[in-house]
Amino acid sequence: MSESPFNAGTLPADDITTDAEQRRHRLFATADQLRLAGRGMEALHVLAAEIATSHGGERHRAHLIGRLAQIVTLEQPTIALAGLREALNLRLDAGSRGTLLALVATVAARTGHPDTDALLRDAGTAHAASGDQASARHLTLGRAARSLAHGDLPGAQAVLAALDPDSWAARADAPSIRAERIVVQLGLGRHQDARAATRQVPSLTGLTALDCLRMIAVGELPEAAALAVTTLSSGPADLSTEVRALLVAVIGEVRYRRGEHDDARAILRTCLTEERWPDRTLWTLAFCVAVRDPTLSAPAGLLTTVVADLHRSVRSLLPVPHFGPRLVRAAVATGDVQAARRVTELVELVSTRTPVPLWHALADQSRGLRDGDPDALRSAVDQLRTTAARPALADALLDLANSPRVRSGEARDAAHEAAALYARIGAPGDQAIADRRCADLAATGRHRPSLDETRSWGIDALTPAEERVAEMIAAGATKKEAARSLFVSFHTVDTQLRSIYHKLGIHNRMQLVRAWERTRR
Repeated sequence: MSESPFNAGTLPADDITTDAEQRRHRLFATADQLRLAGRGMEALHVLAAEIATSHGGERHRAHLIGRLAQIVTLEQPTIALAGLREALNLRLDAGSRGTLLALVATVAARTGHPDTDALLRDAGTAHAASGDQASARHLTLGRAARSLAHGDLPGAQAVLAALDPDSWAARADAPSIRAERIVVQLGLGRHQDARAATRQVPSLTGLTALDCLRMIAVGELPEAAALAVTTLSSGPADLSTEVRALLVAVIGEVRYRRGEHDDARAILRTCLTEERWPDRTLWTLAFCVAVRDPTLSAPAGLLTTVVADLHRSVRSLLPVPHFGPRLVRAAVATGDVQAARRVTELVELVSTRTPVPLWHALADQSRGLRDGDPDALRSAVDQLRTTAARPALADALLDLANSPRVRSGEARDAAHEAAALYARIGAPGDQAIADRRCADLAATGRHRPSLDETRSWGIDALTPAEERVAEMIAAGATKKEAARSLFVSFHTVDTQLRSIYHKLGIHNRMQLVRAWERTRR
């Protein structure tokens, strides 16, 4: 039986035509067939081989590189990296080599690969030698991906500002540019801007998935679930693994918040078999959803996996930031002190690099959960009220209501407000949890203040974390120096210092020095 062009992964010699456009269409069809058949590396090789040998001119080469880059974004990281590295062994012109190196660096940056910085340097050197526009574009995307992996949203925003997705030269890369910009907008809490950007090109499934994440972040849960189910069930057959993973995460999240735990488990179990890094990083957001369910997370060790992968790259956490405190909550519930500490440090790191109210609030919430500090939880609630992140606010209110160091009246008020907010966003399952907390607080009757509650003033009222800050500030350290020494954000130290002043009934540093000296006599 003779081998067909599809099976061979290339075009037979007698099919070669001098017409570059016809040949390009045939190449694209072959590459698409290979990819849909699960032979992504061969698809990349077909295009790379044509780039290496083609004499069809600069326009032909630009089209080929654009299609190769699109296939890279659709494939799993291991296949994309292996295919690109194999392509780099071909005889490529300087511009094509620079572009492929930049593509390798971008995939590495998105997954938190340890060689990312070295790969970006190599790509930068190659681009400097060629000055190619395509390599410049992909090098910019790689640098933006690195910033996102480190939680530096303003840095990524500044880098991406240099790219114009509406230009003719960038039209093949426009979906990637738009998607990266939307991730930045979601991470910064600019949900209206993200909504406008996703509706600008509604036919792109990648942007549809990001719009679903926006809805999850602002509390449009019924709408998010409906759009995700429709896209997953009736979308194109060639949905990328990343898009599929995001849609699964959205559906699972909404079902849990509705109280439909069995349905949530049924869809999330489909992703728990992914064990290899870096491919499993595509499923990190779905893992963050599954972590709230001990039935799924405990046997699979999901929390450990998620924490490890987020420390490689925090990118997955950026579109739905309130999943950060959720991980801390899960760690505290299971007694995993190390995981609680590592996730809190990660959220605080992002809040330092991205100084916006949303991340400051989540850093306080994470610290409040880790340390059992009600003042930090109160600060988180106050700041979340200034954002559009209604699910995050409801979760923080319930955390405050569950804190054992909060007076029963305040806890009841927080639980009632959380329940009402859950009802408004379409989360009856979470509303039932908040209602049960209200009932438990009401059943306790008249609450006798605990030892912690009676110490609401004076040095004894300080939490251990506040004591460490007070000691350093009283010794002459600045807030920046205290934050650096304690490995927390400047905002965290500032919040703790305000709480210290309130508890001690003082107003400035000199009064703190005197109060601290009196306790040490």
